[in-house]
Amino acid sequence: MPSAFSPNGDGVNDVFRIPPGITLQLKEFSIFNRWGGRVFSSRDINKGWDGKIDGRPAQTGTYAFIITGTDIKGSVMVTGTVVLVR
Repeated sequence: MPSAFSPNGDGVNDVFRIPPGITLQLKEFSIFNRWGGRVFSSRDINKGWDGKIDGRPAQTGTYAFIITGTDIKGSVMVTGTVVLVR
């Protein structure tokens, strides 16, 4: 997973998403703010977070993410942080 993204509309790193080519039966891909509030969630592996909360640009900062699902080896859980840069 990328460690940062910049949703500034330039077409480069504008969306934080699971990289293409990952084979995973996705159960959850969620992003949380520093207070633990969920700001994005999807069960579609092709969708990512565009850096907006309720249609408005989110603040620059560090956000936590969790990815759960299954692959050919079994259960998968990935957690980490991503920095939103404006």
